[in-house]
Amino acid sequence: MNTPALQASLLTKHYGSTRALDGVSLEIAPGSSTAIMGASGSGKTTLLHVLAGILLPDSGTVMFEGTSISSVGDRERSRLRRDQFGFVFQQGLLLPELTAIENVALALMLQGRSKNESIAPAAHALATLGLAGLEDRRIGELSGGQAQRVAIARAQVTGARVVFADEPTGALDSTTSSEVIDALLASTVSQGRTLVMVTHDATVAARCQRVISVRDGRIVADSLTHAPQPQPPHPAAQMQQPTYPTAQVQHTYPAVQTQNGVAR
Repeated sequence: MNTPALQASLLTKHYGSTRALDGVSLEIAPGSSTAIMGASGSGKTTLLHVLAGILLPDSGTVMFEGTSISSVGDRERSRLRRDQFGFVFQQGLLLPELTAIENVALALMLQGRSKNESIAPAAHALATLGLAGLEDRRIGELSGGQAQRVAIARAQVTGARVVFADEPTGALDSTTSSEVIDALLASTVSQGRTLVMVTHDATVAARCQRVISVRDGRIVADSLTHAPQPQPPHPAAQMQQPTYPTAQVQHTYPAVQTQNGVAR
């Protein structure tokens, strides 16, 4: 039996008196695509962030390919996010002062590669997503869909095993959303990588192999089982969560400030 790419067990997370995750358990198979849906405040984004090691659960465990990521230190979780995980956010979170190719190359430079070593794979990643010829444009010179494809290129150029996408089409029209999801699936699941995506759009979610619905911090439905998921009783109820050649291209890069291995 294959080891799950991600395995969560009895996750809880609170923000003050608000319960964001309430005993969530799930397994995500390697090379699969999973959409997490739910209303605002349902806990779906908190679940994504806990699975990715951005947030720590109050209790419960998260395993990545059999290794705990909820019990290791900040440095090790940062290394995992840098080397094994990729991220695509609603607004891309790209650096506007950098060009498209510089944004993608930065992910490799944070791993310790030189600028010249990073250019060729960054250019290849952009080209596979239909962005050849746009490498030297700044983010503000790109359309919303083009910018999201730059973010997808950045997320997968390092060879990330799992890509987490948080509302990647939330700011796009329906046609552009479909194009971005095509690109996201082609660069992840089609390449044997695992995709975990939060979305409020049922049409986008339906493109994934599995759809999980979250409400009040609990999984209430999972298309993998085609049935609502049993949940533990609420506490209140008891009382009464490839190698590339070095490109011979001269580029000038602005200085990038980093903190804990994450570009700022």
